[in-house]
Amino acid sequence: MKIAIVGAGVVGITTAHELAEAGHAVTVFEKNGAASESSSFANGGIHCNSFTLPLSAATFAGSKLRRFWQHTRQMSHSHWAAPSNFRWLWARSSAAEAERVSAIQTYGQQLARLGMEVTDQLISHHQWEVEQSEGQLILLSNEAELNRHAARLQFLKDAEQSFRLLDREELEAHEPALHGADSVFKAIYLPGDRVMNCRQFSILVKQAAQRNGVDFQFDTEITGLHAQGKPQIRLKSGDTESFDHVVICTESLPSEDVLKTGLQATTAQIDSYALSVAIREPLNAPRSALQDCKAGITIARIGKRLRVCGGAELNKSGADEHDKRVVNKLFRTLDQYFPGAANYPAGTQIWRGSRTFTLDGLPLVGSAGLPGVWLNLAHGANGWTLATASARLLSEQITGHSTSLPSEALSPQRFIR
Repeated sequence: MKIAIVGAGVVGITTAHELAEAGHAVTVFEKNGAASESSSFANGGIHCNSFTLPLSAATFAGSKLRRFWQHTRQMSHSHWAAPSNFRWLWARSSAAEAERVSAIQTYGQQLARLGMEVTDQLISHHQWEVEQSEGQLILLSNEAELNRHAARLQFLKDAEQSFRLLDREELEAHEPALHGADSVFKAIYLPGDRVMNCRQFSILVKQAAQRNGVDFQFDTEITGLHAQGKPQIRLKSGDTESFDHVVICTESLPSEDVLKTGLQATTAQIDSYALSVAIREPLNAPRSALQDCKAGITIARIGKRLRVCGGAELNKSGADEHDKRVVNKLFRTLDQYFPGAANYPAGTQIWRGSRTFTLDGLPLVGSAGLPGVWLNLAHGANGWTLATASARLLSEQITGHSTSLPSEALSPQRFIR
């Protein structure tokens, strides 16, 4: 079959690779000039199935009003009074039965585990060298924060996923370069989590896909989609092209063309920031990924660079300038925990990227409700981990094979009432 992929981030590239492996003729359209120049470019690098990244899953504890304010406080800029933002935050704060919450968390972890397995299979099969380090630390400032993690820790225990609670002495022994441990109450250590270079992996998969015949067309913007009969895409140049299937792996298309099934209100765009800086002294840099639970900031070592991520701007449209408060907080947090690790004069990059979140924290993977049009997007904070898993599941759906995991939980139609 002739298949078009719109978007050349890690999700689009891995989807193209899976479909080419299944024997299809695949063309990837990307408006930027190279692969992985948007959300895949400078993410936090955390590749895990513990599902503990900031904003990575819906929470359902307490009253709806309390949950609403919890979600609002997680944002560095929410402009929650805007009608669209209020509706999304309010809907995300809806109650759910304990069984439903557990099912979402369990499926999310299974999906993440599948993503880690498929990623490892690709790396092993091609014998790729990908920058990575092992483990993640969640820093907790007081007992109240630990109590808020009680349900998640019980979930990890029930799922037989390894973790340990570290006191200050154990934390300092595990992460000897860490400063300011006196402000940390305890830390959750997740040895199965890891940091990997997402963009490096994306480029390697792209090269493998090209060897399989995938055609990448960069600097090519899609301006519309017509889905009666065979789906037809319209290019900015004015040309049109028909395909047997079109897979949307980006939110850059006009929403009225892609999400005609009423999905607009179920997703939200959240921007975050990433600081990348060279390591001056490796002994002063972290061994594991580090997450400051209170600040909502992650710090990780990716090769010879430090990556610090944080901030959450909900649908902050029309603002190109960076939020200096958030950027300064990234610098302060890095220098607080790992003073002397960063080589700022060697070059510092500040990046802001957008990610799409759904109401339940799971991505949209499956039929868009239009003939021959499929979605593989809205992975939230977990796009790097879930990319290869969602690519495999979508490829299996398109080709009519039984799926590696039940796909109903990811259906874009699940929010339609």
